[in-house]
Amino acid sequence: MINEGASQKLTQYLRTTAPTYAILLRGPWGVGKSFYWRRFKERELEGLKKKDITFSVAGLATLEDLERSLFLASIDDLGNGLLKETGAVVGRALLRMVKVEPDDIKLKADVRSGETVVCIDDLERFAGHFKILFGFIVSLIDAATLHVVLIADEERAIEALDGYREYKERIISQTFEVRSDVDAFYEGTVKGYAHDKTRVALLDIKDHATALFKEKGLKNLRTIRTILDELNTLLSGVRWPEGLPASLGSLLSAVTFHVMAVSKNASNESMVGEIFLHGDLGTVLMFSRAKRKKSYKQDLTEDDNYSSLGELIDGLGFEADIYEWHGSKAYAAYVSGDQFDADQIASDFQLFGAMSLEGVSVLERFRSYRTMTEEDFRANFSELEEMIRKRNFRSLQHVWEAYEILDHLSKQKLISMTPEECHDTFIKLVGEIDPTDTIHPSFDVWPEKRNADQEAVLKALRVLEGRVQVENKKLDDENTRRAIIEGQGDEPSDALATPFENADPLAIYKRLLAAGRPGLNRMRKFFSRRFSISNIADFTRDDAPFAKVLADIIRSKIPATPPVSLDDASWLELLETLRRFVQVVSPDSLENTQPDESNP
Repeated sequence: MINEGASQKLTQYLRTTAPTYAILLRGPWGVGKSFYWRRFKERELEGLKKKDITFSVAGLATLEDLERSLFLASIDDLGNGLLKETGAVVGRALLRMVKVEPDDIKLKADVRSGETVVCIDDLERFAGHFKILFGFIVSLIDAATLHVVLIADEERAIEALDGYREYKERIISQTFEVRSDVDAFYEGTVKGYAHDKTRVALLDIKDHATALFKEKGLKNLRTIRTILDELNTLLSGVRWPEGLPASLGSLLSAVTFHVMAVSKNASNESMVGEIFLHGDLGTVLMFSRAKRKKSYKQDLTEDDNYSSLGELIDGLGFEADIYEWHGSKAYAAYVSGDQFDADQIASDFQLFGAMSLEGVSVLERFRSYRTMTEEDFRANFSELEEMIRKRNFRSLQHVWEAYEILDHLSKQKLISMTPEECHDTFIKLVGEIDPTDTIHPSFDVWPEKRNADQEAVLKALRVLEGRVQVENKKLDDENTRRAIIEGQGDEPSDALATPFENADPLAIYKRLLAAGRPGLNRMRKFFSRRFSISNIADFTRDDAPFAKVLADIIRSKIPATPPVSLDDASWLELLETLRRFVQVVSPDSLENTQPDESNP
């Protein structure tokens, strides 16, 4: 049993009638020293007919601090239950505010020689000189004849605690190394969870989970508690179907990686989120490219996400585990601290069986192609081929994803096509896509080094992206103009748009003439909304040439002297608005656009 030898020696020490020294329980931060002591005293002290007073010296600095904390730790109740957690900071604060009546104080133990054990935790975080703490411990041992157990991360104590090296040997006779008892800690932590099904499910996978933690070299029990608490949070929010056991292996691995990555460096959180946004196939592709990039170290920068991702996965020992992870936007949201859907996470990680693929696109299905049967794999590949043949893509992002899948499968020799043939197929496909087709230009890829074929496909897509964006802007601009002039559709609320940047002013004048006063009023309102934005010139300067020419056309068509008609008055209001707009966003271009002084 882990720490059994230390327990035997500790028991022997506590059986001595007149201790002359203290003993030290040591180990790295998070190894479970306090957990070990708590379990030991619950199991052994009653049989030894002893009681304990345990308190932390973290942040304490003076003898008065130590005496006050010892006193607080010995109080069971104070002032009608006002103080329960007597060793906490809030306990010390309350003690200064609460009037303590002698009859209200009840000690946990009769502090008697040979019957009371004082345990001083967090020795390395004592804020004063160790000489002060040394004198306090000596008084407990020599004057009160009490047993004293010290708990410390000794390496940190040697480094940070003034006087520790000098005074340690004078008071500490025995030192016991506490080792991480992952199994006992796991069981004790999980048994404390309130959600019955979560508690049972986590206890059922105890052997698998502790084996995973040991495989990853996890000894810090605080990290393990965080992993278990994360799982408890997720699983407690899931609607558990009756009669179906939960398969937690994949989720356990993902949560363990997430917690370990963030424990290593909080900035890793964004990379963890990206992994689960891209799915298991995407993760494998990213990781394989990250591994390849190690041969291009001279080209990398400190901000290179792929280099960091590869090193993170490899360094934490999850190179094999990534093949078990699933794409989950819900889990990526959870990782990022955004609102998440626990049931969706359960579905994504197939906690209660494989999720239905009905209605799921073939690109999404291929993210989990390793779990397919051979028959399903071939059927899905045929569907992917048909999608490529018919150019049935809703966005350029889907074109790229299809290429990555095909390129990956060809390199795995799962299909008859070679990587070169995949390149040729997609270069031809991209060249045949009409930028005026209804395809979304959204396109996002990680910056990384690729081979020549991949770069060629990516370059062709970037060129097509630019052409699609131009065509889409033309369409959007015309829809906006139609809403403003003819009133077809909702009036635009975006004052920063530039729908008239490439418009023909004379053609727009003719459309405004046909639309009448309603169209003129909508046009004036559109340009007027811009005046409330202080830096509007930064966004809408490209509309200024159009506005200037249209203002010139209007002035040439409207009578210069009163009286004017109601329609002409609307034109003049628009003229003044356009003139003000040009003055604000491009004052240098306002020549010959000043209004006639005879006009009202």
